[in-house]
Amino acid sequence: MRKSVRVMLGGAASAAVIGGSLAAAVPAMATTAPAFKAVTTSPLHSDTTSVSGSATQADPVRGPVWASDHLKETITANPVQGQPGHWNVKITFGGSTFAGFADPRSGPEGSTDPGGPLLSQGTVGGSIQYNNIASATAPDPGNVPAVQAPNTSLGTVLGQLFDSNSAPSAASVHYLINYTPGLNSVSVTGSGDTWNAGDTYTQAG
Repeated sequence: MRKSVRVMLGGAASAAVIGGSLAAAVPAMATTAPAFKAVTTSPLHSDTTSVSGSATQADPVRGPVWASDHLKETITANPVQGQPGHWNVKITFGGSTFAGFADPRSGPEGSTDPGGPLLSQGTVGGSIQYNNIASATAPDPGNVPAVQAPNTSLGTVLGQLFDSNSAPSAASVHYLINYTPGLNSVSVTGSGDTWNAGDTYTQAG
């Protein structure tokens, strides 16, 4: 969505408009810096949750793993106004899917066996926002490969964007990611744990 730009004129600029030369009066004020954009696919992305159980896999860095995702990641970077070398970056996940082997939900979120065996599949949506990243290197979309290696983290993708071996630090990070099964999930142990088709589970922070 484009932002509308309202320009207040005075003095010589007003005179120029009256004389029929608006374009000559405000060419710089009516333009904005373009966003950088990259698109990549992570076909085997390990997804984590806040609960652990008999079926989750331990990842000492990222937490309990409950699913493997096929992520389609669209990365956009915009400069922070008035702060050269600072960037806001957003990664969105439209068109992504997940295949779960453990229940990622807690008890209050509807699970009767948090982290227990539960086969699920469906869609992933939402986004993660990295605010005010300081980087001496401008975003380089050409450094982000079209397809990622298995188990590539989002931090690694962020590092690729800034031509770095590690993710640059952000002042704050916010995420809202939705998981919606396309079919009723199956408890392989017969425990009675269920996650119904269309029942969206959300991770937010």
